[in-house]
Amino acid sequence: MLRRLMKRWVKNEKSPRELFVHEDDWGQIEVLPASCRAWCEAEFARIARFATAHAAGGDGGWTDIYVRAEAPMTLASLRLSFADTITALAARLEAFDIVTSGTFSAPGPVARVAAFGPEGSVGIVVIPDASGAIVDAMTLVCNGSESACREVRRAVTMISSAQPLLIVEWNRLTLSLDA
Repeated sequence: MLRRLMKRWVKNEKSPRELFVHEDDWGQIEVLPASCRAWCEAEFARIARFATAHAAGGDGGWTDIYVRAEAPMTLASLRLSFADTITALAARLEAFDIVTSGTFSAPGPVARVAAFGPEGSVGIVVIPDASGAIVDAMTLVCNGSESACREVRRAVTMISSAQPLLIVEWNRLTLSLDA
């Protein structure tokens, strides 16, 4: 990424808007159907119990890992139009030209996704299904200011859906239906 930026600087080119999603951040903040609320709350409780039972003590950390179960209903099951979702988000947030992912030292481009956000460390990535017509999943990246993160959460509420959308922050064990 640094090499690419240096080449643009030397050539005096305008840099594209880029959202970087660290490989560990995918799905840490995800959008699910609101009907998953009770399941998410139960999963939060399982995670908390597991964390307590497997705390390493001393220097911190854990003695084992917990792998979340699959949600009982996926975002894909709502059959949200990819095009309509992109239009709704573009009305509230600026589009990113490129999404990259990986580690900080070895990022690479992510194909077939669309992303929007107020700043380079805060955004929402919309992932289409194989046909490109339906939203398969959405993941949020909130590594910036709280006001920018709120702006992205509010944009999710503008997406037309058969049922409300739930923002699940697995990294903080919190849920929100609205911003």
